[in-house]
Amino acid sequence: MILLSIGCGKNSSLIYENFNDLCKYFKDKDINIAIYESNLGNMHYTKCILKDCESDMNLFNQYKEIFYSYASEIIYNFISLEYEPEILSKLIESNYDYMDKTDIDEIKERCISIVSGNGLFSSEDLVYSMSYRNNVLKKIEEYLQDSSEIIIEGFITFRLKEFSSSLKEIIDRTVEDFVVEREYSEFIKLLKYFLEIQESKYDLINIIVNSDGDYLLKDKDLKDISKEIFEDFNDDTIKGEIDKHDMLVSAIITSAPKKIIIHGAENSKSIETIDTLKSIFGENLVFCKGCEICKKNVSTNPSQKK
Repeated sequence: MILLSIGCGKNSSLIYENFNDLCKYFKDKDINIAIYESNLGNMHYTKCILKDCESDMNLFNQYKEIFYSYASEIIYNFISLEYEPEILSKLIESNYDYMDKTDIDEIKERCISIVSGNGLFSSEDLVYSMSYRNNVLKKIEEYLQDSSEIIIEGFITFRLKEFSSSLKEIIDRTVEDFVVEREYSEFIKLLKYFLEIQESKYDLINIIVNSDGDYLLKDKDLKDISKEIFEDFNDDTIKGEIDKHDMLVSAIITSAPKKIIIHGAENSKSIETIDTLKSIFGENLVFCKGCEICKKNVSTNPSQKK
């Protein structure tokens, strides 16, 4: 009894190896499933055949869902590895042909990572990855419930065509993130250059972030220098929380200190601001892990203490 026949026009050694491992799993449960390979023209077939005896068939029916679930995983992983990179390349090159080849290659690698679920990416990309994977797996499982034979190329062309919009959405999001990262990198380079040509006004600036998220600046002698550093900014230029953080970055760069110590970074209401300063000043910026300055200025509000 043929349980499943998988045909494809590419090297399918990975399919054979994975299905062979699956057959060994069932062998341990006293279910005899043989695996065979054959060629017909340009197509290579891998077939899983169940021994035609009542005991094996009865036992297999108890594990039938497990077999087809694992089979779907094997087929999905093969498609993801052997076919989707090419599909992604064509979609990227046709929609973003104005981009440099180096950029296209980077975007392609990121998209492959999201689609395959391998690598590190944002929580939002993880949602896209899991959603795409689950939808395609469901499509494969549904197909295997109705047919014991699957031709990979035909399945991709006719059954997965509807998922091209999902791939395009993943590509568009990846390109958007890539462009934002590139612009941020160029922005940091510009700020670093501006910092290099500035004359240093302070050997050290202590940036103290209090429990309210406000910034207090002190020099190496712990003199409050907030007023003089922010003297170029008045109340009319501060129009909200974001401007306060932008103002800090601008003021610090203008002051061009040789070293920065940040106290109470965990209190900041803008992690992006702290990250930006770290990117600009590099090893010249350090985070205090606790000192007398922190005890006096960074402690929790009395109303928050119990």
